[in-house]
Amino acid sequence: MGFCSILVTWLILRHACRLAKDTNSSRELARNLELAKQTSGIGMYVYEAGDTGAYFDAEFLAMLGIGGEGRIVQRAEWEAVCHPDDLGKMQQDMGQAIERGKLRGKSEFRVVRADGTTRFIRTRWGVELDAYGGFQRITGMNIDLTDSHEAEQLTLSSVERVAAVAQQLPGAIVEFDATLRDAPKLLYISPKCKEIWGYSDKELYADPELLFHMHDPEDVGNFLRSVHKSNEAGDALYHRYRITARNGQTRWLDYHGKPKREFGRLIVKSIVLDATREVALQQRMEDEREISRRAQKNESIGQLTGGVAHDFNNLLAVILGNLELLREEQDHAAQKDLIDAASTAALRGADLTKNMLAFARQAPLTPVVLDLNKVVGDAKNWITRILPESVVVDTNLVKGLWPIKADRASLESALLNLTLNARDAMEGHGTMTIETANLLVDEIQCASGQEKLTAGLYVTLSVRDNGTGIAPDVVGTIFEPFFTTKSPGLGSGLGLSMTLGFMRQSGGTVHVETEVGKGTTFKLFFPAVAPQHTQPEKLLSRASSGASHGRRILVAEDEDAVRATLVTTLVRAGYQVTEVATGDAALATFEADPTFDLLLSDIVMPGRLQGPDLAAALRKRWPNLPVLFLSGYAGDAIAAGKELGTDDTRLMKPVRRSELLAAVSRAMAPAKE
Repeated sequence: MGFCSILVTWLILRHACRLAKDTNSSRELARNLELAKQTSGIGMYVYEAGDTGAYFDAEFLAMLGIGGEGRIVQRAEWEAVCHPDDLGKMQQDMGQAIERGKLRGKSEFRVVRADGTTRFIRTRWGVELDAYGGFQRITGMNIDLTDSHEAEQLTLSSVERVAAVAQQLPGAIVEFDATLRDAPKLLYISPKCKEIWGYSDKELYADPELLFHMHDPEDVGNFLRSVHKSNEAGDALYHRYRITARNGQTRWLDYHGKPKREFGRLIVKSIVLDATREVALQQRMEDEREISRRAQKNESIGQLTGGVAHDFNNLLAVILGNLELLREEQDHAAQKDLIDAASTAALRGADLTKNMLAFARQAPLTPVVLDLNKVVGDAKNWITRILPESVVVDTNLVKGLWPIKADRASLESALLNLTLNARDAMEGHGTMTIETANLLVDEIQCASGQEKLTAGLYVTLSVRDNGTGIAPDVVGTIFEPFFTTKSPGLGSGLGLSMTLGFMRQSGGTVHVETEVGKGTTFKLFFPAVAPQHTQPEKLLSRASSGASHGRRILVAEDEDAVRATLVTTLVRAGYQVTEVATGDAALATFEADPTFDLLLSDIVMPGRLQGPDLAAALRKRWPNLPVLFLSGYAGDAIAAGKELGTDDTRLMKPVRRSELLAAVSRAMAPAKE
């Protein structure tokens, strides 16, 4: 009995301990649940079958704006705070749970609190049944979604605004995931894409390759390389390209995109604008400019033709008249004067064509190293003869002037034009000053000049007058061809244009400084030549009869009169001359008798062989053959220049006797050694 009593007591104590432990665990679990519910902002309600109200805890009462500790809330009280638009839905949901036995469910509703604010509540509920399957209890957990709902509405509003802006853009917004270089993924394309490519956004999401199939095949490779380069550098990219839309129309698009790293991915956000109309307008403007340019060109050609015809007719009148008088004149001295007048007129004609070509920047120049001070000193002799005595000429030539490299004849022609302009600006009375100077041009000076100059060493030649000056509204046009402020017949308007053309060909430019009523200065900028590369200017010397005796020259010229003049000039200088009219005949003649010391050939001739072709054919067998080329048009000489040797001399027609004989003598000089 004692043992049994002890055993029963031990069992009772063990069960009591277990019950106490379970009670403590339940209390702990309840405390933890309550703490979790409070910290998570979850409110709870419980409704028991048969009760007139439901139990609302403090958190749920706070959500409803009622406040206080947990208590029983009557149905009319909580229905009063429920938003009228949501009350019917809530009653329906609760009816399904209570009357139809729906065990679980969720619902969202709004409450209007006493302070007038609206809160968005989400409830999740569960139903407990009794032993007979009837409704016993419903428990609901509620959470306040107001903050999330407002953020969602704000996001939705922003998206709607962006969509509205995107809809108004003349292009489409496109977003790519370019993390995989060779497998980009289309993330987003705005609906505006249908107006550009002809495909809807859904179609392009399904097959993004359509975008590349419509891209101009000649440009798509360049576009992809540019995109890859932009992605690697992280730089913005602009690219204009052409597409063929779904309907077959050609469109021009402007791509503006920039890559950005987001969460480890490379995202390219871009906007593609339809530039078709802009390109069409640009093309139309270009066409109109071309029409205007052609009209101006035709007008300029008309002015040029009239001016040149006038000047040439005057020159031809002088030449023809003097030659006719020469035929009848018996006095030797008078004959010489007539010959000199005709020669002067012919040289003026040659200068006219040369200046025209300089204006067009097609005149072949013969640049040599020059001492600009010496050129000015020599020019002062003839400058004083063309100016009236009422014009004083001063020179200010700097010592130690750097050498330059330029065509002397063109330089003297430019100096003559500036001198005559100064004379006219001073109306025959005043002082003209010619100055030279060394100048170091830096980047700042380059940027401030009228025409850009490469930084470096320059030699300047300035011609200054104290005349009337140039009006501000005119100074910007003085270098335009055919522009002149002189009366009709007193100027062609080509002088300054030709000067600027010559200076550009020489690697320099012209600047002008002027002030109305005080005078004008024209300053020519010549690139200086490094001293170690300078060579003294070599004057052409006339061939002597001793040097020419016995030398044989083959002349190839298709113009009979020009050929006759050349032959006569060379024969009188003591050369033995054979003449032919074509390059083919010259080749046959030379092959039959290869003892000629020099070939004098026109560049352009009838037949199969032109001048450069003839020279090349002969030099295959006689590589050291000296050749002189003649041309009546600078364009011929320039076109052939790529085929001529660097040591070959080119002479422009008409060529003076002294220049021809000097060139012949110089070309054959190596044969004397």
